[in-house]
Amino acid sequence: MAGSFSGTVVGKLAKDPERKANGKAVGFSIPVSKGRDKPTTWVRITAWGKTADFVEQYVKKGSLVAASGEIELREYESKGQKGTSLEMNAHSVQAFQTGEPQGNSQFGSRPAPADDIDPF
Repeated sequence: MAGSFSGTVVGKLAKDPERKANGKAVGFSIPVSKGRDKPTTWVRITAWGKTADFVEQYVKKGSLVAASGEIELREYESKGQKGTSLEMNAHSVQAFQTGEPQGNSQFGSRPAPADDIDPF
């Protein structure tokens, strides 16, 4: 039985996002768990257009993000085994924290140089 609904998923990426659909989209996955001893569910997320450009530029492995959009529960069969997959078509993605600092990234953790501070 397959269905869809809207929602928001928050979590850290386990690997870097990848371009797909002939470069028009970016895909990434977020693990969701209810606790340390509970099973982890992976949500496969696809972002398009400007949202995909944002993800590609600012989101990396280890980034804490919130993705909102249409979530679909899909059934599949592989090698005789049936399974389900949670997939999201993201309408928006927010980055709260990036993975490793990337030089001059606006989300990096480096402090501003002292001469850029104007207290008046």
